[in-house]
Amino acid sequence: MNGFEKRREIKKNQIIDALKELIMVRNFKDIGVREIADRAGVSPASIYNFFGNKDELAKEVFYKYMEDIGNKFVEMIDSDLSFKEKVKRMFDDSVKYQEQLNSEGLKNFILEDPAFKKHVEEYAYKVTIPMMVRLIEQGKVEGYISNGISINTIVLFSSTFMNIFSNPEVRNNCDVQTRKELTQLFLYGVFGDEVNN
Repeated sequence: MNGFEKRREIKKNQIIDALKELIMVRNFKDIGVREIADRAGVSPASIYNFFGNKDELAKEVFYKYMEDIGNKFVEMIDSDLSFKEKVKRMFDDSVKYQEQLNSEGLKNFILEDPAFKKHVEEYAYKVTIPMMVRLIEQGKVEGYISNGISINTIVLFSSTFMNIFSNPEVRNNCDVQTRKELTQLFLYGVFGDEVNN
């Protein structure tokens, strides 16, 4: 990568980071291109040159955020931690991400866009599901997950749980505390271990 390409990449990342920061605290619909540009220290024209429009920029923000979280997840799955420690880390990380992603910021976000949905689904099949399968296998080996429940059933349950949030009404009326509680319910069940155990 030459100097021009490096500067271009830096500027692109500044724009992505600026919108990411704004989405954390504000409704996506209420954030203007000029405000994003001012926060990034670039001209509005740069946003259009790199991304075409605000919605395409928003997709890039979410893709980058998803990839960053995914890389941390893969690193954690590859670690020598026990199954129980990994689940605890997943819960703690999820709580942190829920707090970062303000409910208001997610309203009017581009989650209904077909290209966006396709990208998320492809990422899930390529990265998330294989890592979950490895975690489930570890949980079975360590005796935390019953061998009477197949991996396919657990993956189906996980997919069903995640599909709840594809409903805009549910997603837009689900505050941070409710998302945290749903995560605890998903990871520990109704009668499962307390997070603090």
